[in-house]
Amino acid sequence: MMSKKNRTRQQMEEEMRQLRKVFMTVRLMKADEVQGGKKGSAPCYAQWRRSRPCENCVARQALEKNTRKTRLEYFGQELYEITASCVQVDGQLCVLELTRKIDRSVLLDPENGERLLNSITDEREKRYRDPLTGAYNRTYYDENYRYRSITAGVAMLDMDDLKFSNDVYGSGAGNSVLETAVSTIRRGLSEKDRLIRYDGGRLLLLLPDIRQEQLSPRLEQIRLQLQAASVPGYSRIRMSASIGGVWIDDENVDDAVQHAERLMHYARIQKNTVIAERQPEPHALQPTHSRQSVLIVDDSAMNRMLLSQMLNSQFDTAEAASGEDCLRLLEQNPTGISVVLLDIHMTGIDGFTVLEAMSQRGMLEEIPVIMISSEDNVDTVRRAFDLGASDYISRPFDARVVYQRITNTIRMYAKQRRLSAMVADQVSQKEKRSQMMIGILSRVVERRNGESRTHVQHISTLTGMLLDHLVQKTETYPLTQEMRRTISMASVLHDIGKMEIGEQVLNSPEPRTPEDEETMRQHTLLGARMLEELDAYRDEDFVRVAYQICRWHHERYDGSGYPDQLVGEQIPIAAQVVGLADAYETLTTGSGSQPPVPCATAVQMLCTGEAGAFNPVLLDCLREIENEIDDAMRRRPETL
Repeated sequence: MMSKKNRTRQQMEEEMRQLRKVFMTVRLMKADEVQGGKKGSAPCYAQWRRSRPCENCVARQALEKNTRKTRLEYFGQELYEITASCVQVDGQLCVLELTRKIDRSVLLDPENGERLLNSITDEREKRYRDPLTGAYNRTYYDENYRYRSITAGVAMLDMDDLKFSNDVYGSGAGNSVLETAVSTIRRGLSEKDRLIRYDGGRLLLLLPDIRQEQLSPRLEQIRLQLQAASVPGYSRIRMSASIGGVWIDDENVDDAVQHAERLMHYARIQKNTVIAERQPEPHALQPTHSRQSVLIVDDSAMNRMLLSQMLNSQFDTAEAASGEDCLRLLEQNPTGISVVLLDIHMTGIDGFTVLEAMSQRGMLEEIPVIMISSEDNVDTVRRAFDLGASDYISRPFDARVVYQRITNTIRMYAKQRRLSAMVADQVSQKEKRSQMMIGILSRVVERRNGESRTHVQHISTLTGMLLDHLVQKTETYPLTQEMRRTISMASVLHDIGKMEIGEQVLNSPEPRTPEDEETMRQHTLLGARMLEELDAYRDEDFVRVAYQICRWHHERYDGSGYPDQLVGEQIPIAAQVVGLADAYETLTTGSGSQPPVPCATAVQMLCTGEAGAFNPVLLDCLREIENEIDDAMRRRPETL
């Protein structure tokens, strides 16, 4: 592997001159050239006469992983070997790319050439196939489709109650369900269709030859086929799938997969349901097995009868002759009413008073209200909406308008409930997993290297606070809430490399010897290597961010840190924030022979550079939330 030490431009030119004696082409690219070419210069893929980046670009991979990557590439009928290595030249990250033509007639005779081709084909099948189901695997998707733009139907299928089948009948049952599902779906696929086991019980389906209007019926057909299929050896199991689908026209596949996944989550609320974008039937999102209920509230029996006759062919209707009756019915049956049609002017309490009472009792969060009146002046309509009405219908009634507005209102509320449930569940699960992980690692760190068990928790808390303040202060770092959550959670792994350092060095009294200090510095590289060896997960956002934090949280803004002496914004922002949090925590809790210092003193030492050089913007954030940090550290509960 190429040495990753910093070279001067002159040293690099000499090295490249020597390499040109062996390789057909030798070129050095800056980071921005690898990413697509800066203005006025050709991108790296121009050499291969491509109009867009390569799907499996070794230069990009080498840059992202700070390593060396090699692959074979056909150009016309000729085969080439391309090797890309991440190097530092004058303090900047660059990629050195070497290309040489492979003369197959010289390397292999025809018989061995055929054996090599068969071997490569076999290895490709093993690499790209899920061993349980025989479907393509996530690696196949990531390397062949994730960054492409295509025209196709994209669907995400989640096998319902898979965990329940495993719990009741054993893990073999879940495996049999997945095998049967894949076999059932594959029977109806064309040669160009792709079925991919995305993860766990979720399957990704790519249908490149389907038209937009065909997508929803096709997915419904798959749902029915799965429902009718039998699982060998498990006669009591009845399969079903929740399916989300979207049709795209020359659009990014990964964006479509995420969209289909969101729709699949909505479908999971009802189970055994298909939800596809832009479905042609207006009632497609409604369950086929039940009717929605409409409560008609009006003190005129004639008006109630008229509305009931308009609606009873499509809805179950109930009637209330006054506002008092309406509230009483809603209290008795809060979950049985889908929508309320509420007249404004009634004897007793009027519609506005009913609306206010429903709002105060929290009913409007679950039950939408459509106001009805012969008045349509602006003040009346505005007051209805201000009080929480979902819609407003004026007399005289048009049956089709009334029906469509009720349908739209019910559908809107159903979507809101699904989304709220999904978001609440995701937030709850993520928070629970985060706290569990932080707590477990706190105990591990405490027992392994003698650090305070609150050290990891405090760094995670401070990292989150700094990130939240950073995005409010500047637009330089466009970090979404999800990205900030990922960084904060990944921060707990910052010192995981210490797990591989011997206890004699790890727990030796300070000051350590120069040799022991150098060994301790290796924890950044050891931790990064541990994460890089997670082959199945290293392309996941969480692992990628954790790698950056492990390797570079001891880098400093002026280049005085380690292990790679990165400078300024060469240091990923995740590592910058965790590095500052770690330095603050070390100062305020003390280390070895250094006693702890107060919060204000720690902030002053960091801002003046006494405790290392950090990003000035982050130091401003630290200074501005100084009091909040002190309070948060005292309030933070133990996780385990």
